[in-house]
Amino acid sequence: MNWPRPRRGSLSLALTCLAGATLLAGCGGGGVDSGGLSLTDRNAAQEAMNALQASNIATQLVSMSTTAGLPPAACRVHLESRHPATFKVYVFWVPFVGPSSYTWLDMTITKNSAGDKFHLGSQAATLPSGFTLRGKTAIPIASNYDPLSMGGVRQERKNRAVLMAHAGDAFAKPGANCQVLMNGYLRLLPNA
Repeated sequence: MNWPRPRRGSLSLALTCLAGATLLAGCGGGGVDSGGLSLTDRNAAQEAMNALQASNIATQLVSMSTTAGLPPAACRVHLESRHPATFKVYVFWVPFVGPSSYTWLDMTITKNSAGDKFHLGSQAATLPSGFTLRGKTAIPIASNYDPLSMGGVRQERKNRAVLMAHAGDAFAKPGANCQVLMNGYLRLLPNA
């Protein structure tokens, strides 16, 4: 069978592309993404979060989402140290119903979960009306009170302020958002 002979220009282009691909593959992901994490950092973060699956943290994350009535409003992973790889994971819930509380779980985790640290916090929800009754925040009587839909932009600002007040450096670089899956496992999301 006679195969057509490649043109000289197309052969050199193919060799250049092959050399470029080989060079990039050999780099091992040494660069960092827009969140400041390298591929090694991202793999270490996911590995540390996977180590939590053997604990009751997954159950707790599902339970807190059920209590809040909504998925977490924020899930953030921040690289605190590369040697050893240590990450701060911050998960924050805004309640669906006003009389419930804001809740957050602040975790410091590593690949070896024996030294992990956890802090669970809560704060009474700040209502969108902002009205007080004899110095106390008025709690609505209706059981279907929804601070997100009834409070609008004003409520969203209050929710964000409480979220950030307890986040520490969780939103600083290097870091990335994460997601709490329905089974309570944590998944690192790609940076844009």
